[in-house]
Amino acid sequence: MSGDNPPSSKEKPVRILLTGATGYIGLHILRELLDRGHAVTVVARSPEKLGPFAGASGFTVVEADLEQQDRLLCALEGQNVCIHAALIWGEPGTELELRDVAVSAKLFDAAGQAGVQRSIYLSSAAVHRPFRGEMGEEDPFCTSDLYGATKAAGELFLRAACAAHRMTGIVLRPGPVVGPPAFAGGALRSDRRLSEMVAEAKAGRPIYVVAGEGRQWSDVRAVARATTLLVEEATPQPTYLCMDRKVESWEVIAQRVVGLLNSASEVVVLPKKDQLPLPYFRTERIEALLGEIAAAGDALDAHILCLGAG
Repeated sequence: MSGDNPPSSKEKPVRILLTGATGYIGLHILRELLDRGHAVTVVARSPEKLGPFAGASGFTVVEADLEQQDRLLCALEGQNVCIHAALIWGEPGTELELRDVAVSAKLFDAAGQAGVQRSIYLSSAAVHRPFRGEMGEEDPFCTSDLYGATKAAGELFLRAACAAHRMTGIVLRPGPVVGPPAFAGGALRSDRRLSEMVAEAKAGRPIYVVAGEGRQWSDVRAVARATTLLVEEATPQPTYLCMDRKVESWEVIAQRVVGLLNSASEVVVLPKKDQLPLPYFRTERIEALLGEIAAAGDALDAHILCLGAG
């Protein structure tokens, strides 16, 4: 997925269209882009959710729904980069997943038609689910749920738009994202199992985990920084898995929840039914981009504390 590169931020600010800017990850991306001096246009259905960013300089808001194709086409004119971090989602079976794929397909094609040089898509490690063994960016899709299938379809439509319009396309695949909101009262999303653990700990109930199962977490600030670096990178790779190098077991995570929340909950470890090794995502590529070891431990603690305070 290659084409012409956008200008480096060292030369002049990059003009960027950002979707999903009012969401948990999007607000962090917006902060990074503004801190780097880029000129950002945000497409937002509810601009009030931008909080303190709404009055920032170098920042334009287009109040529109992503399904308003004419508004998107106008907003894309003159942009160097399109960052698609939005997700239209809902309960499985409601066809919202189909709407999300349609929005992504039309957005990427419109970006190519408008002469946008680079499009960056916030996908998900879920395109590799069910997770097995050691995995990397070049592994084929293996989607076992609607969320993963939706993200995989978005990636395919990005590839098609890049081929049709000679546009550079880049995919970032985070795992479960953790960390504080971008500002007090800002959007916060959470992994379901982590939220359940916090709820059990606050109630003082036992927390049940399975031995030999765990997660590689994604620090929301690292995801935002990686996205911004991919705006500026001269010769980026087409895909990046963005997550902690270390696999954290659910047992250790549960103990962290109990300790951080000063809970009296007991952590009960259940035996694992199979003997398969913990799945693991390689992180060399994202670490080369970030210039440091990927670690999400502090972000995980901050996320737990935010959930505990809610």
